[in-house]
Amino acid sequence: MTKVIHLPRAHAGNRVQLSARTPKPTTPAADGIQRQQAIENALTMALYFMRQPGNAAANVWAATARTNRALTLLKQASEGMAPASPVNATGRA
Repeated sequence: MTKVIHLPRAHAGNRVQLSARTPKPTTPAADGIQRQQAIENALTMALYFMRQPGNAAANVWAATARTNRALTLLKQASEGMAPASPVNATGRA
């Protein structure tokens, strides 16, 4: 009989802490860089969805959502506002 060793892994609904490091304090320059990265990421994702073959309605909807996110971030940047919440890879807070 084989011995099974269970390794820890992320389960649905459980959050896994990847590091115990404390976050670095943000500076206005770092906030600007993070904002620019979020804007570029949203626009890149919009292009990704539009370049998918077939241009399914779901792809157009996703591209529109990412474009709207980029526009919101640009509006906040022009008004000098900080984002209300951190932005993740999907553009959702």
